[in-house]
Amino acid sequence: MMKEELLKQSEELEQTLEKQLQLFKQDSQVYLKVGGLAIIGGVLAVYTVNQLGGKRKKKVAKKKKKGKKPYSFLGNLRSRLFWMLVGVGKAKLMEVVMAQVGNEEESN
Repeated sequence: MMKEELLKQSEELEQTLEKQLQLFKQDSQVYLKVGGLAIIGGVLAVYTVNQLGGKRKKKVAKKKKKGKKPYSFLGNLRSRLFWMLVGVGKAKLMEVVMAQVGNEEESN
């Protein structure tokens, strides 16, 4: 009796273990497929960025070799804005300095 019960329990445990292993194999296959797709996507993304970036670098290098400076509207605008702000800052500084000098002269 006892022996038969133990045999039944061991068979049931073996069956549940077998089912768990099958489920684990199925799940691991799904994870492997998803992981593989993610790795392939990442490799393709890096490859395309390198290819597109390489063309841009080659074009810039060719322009630099020719000695031509590429015209940039934003670069020109940024430069003008910077010098305009320097001028405005200089004018404000002069006003502050002149006001302080005026205040010092009035107090003497």
